[in-house]
Amino acid sequence: MRFDYDTYVVLDMSMPVAQQIMSIRERYRDWFLKSLPVEITLTGSSGAGVFDPQQDPEEAFSVLDAIAAETAPIQASFGKVLRFSNTDIFVFTLEDERPFRALHERIAKSSLRFKPSPFPYKPHCTLRRLAPVSEEEATELLSLRIPGRFMLDTMSIYMLDKLPMTLLHQVKLTGSTV
Repeated sequence: MRFDYDTYVVLDMSMPVAQQIMSIRERYRDWFLKSLPVEITLTGSSGAGVFDPQQDPEEAFSVLDAIAAETAPIQASFGKVLRFSNTDIFVFTLEDERPFRALHERIAKSSLRFKPSPFPYKPHCTLRRLAPVSEEEATELLSLRIPGRFMLDTMSIYMLDKLPMTLLHQVKLTGSTV
């Protein structure tokens, strides 16, 4: 196996928050996102890009397993909805980005190889990405809130070779520090 297609490292969202996000995606008819897992991307869409196709998958799994063993599960809560500039991409931000940024940095600075990304790392959960969006829908999306805290304790590697994406590897965060 090789990383012949775009391959991402993510933190999977647990229920019931994942179902709430999926309901939003369905309400706004984003057929593409309805096929994707509900997650917070660590590498791929911003910061460190997708895996370099020359990266050995077994080495990647091993390095990520070691990082997960040293990383505590992350307690989080969503912030406001953000619309990325000049796009129809709407995302939930995170109230406290620090643990996500720290984990992203550990992965990006490891021995693993990634393609460059043109965007700085911004932890988020995507709600809608298909254009066009009406002003009414934009206003609704920007006003959405999901209160409460949730736990992220599963790191996964997904390959976008087809829909739904292919899960290549999964590991629990079991450490005591980020």
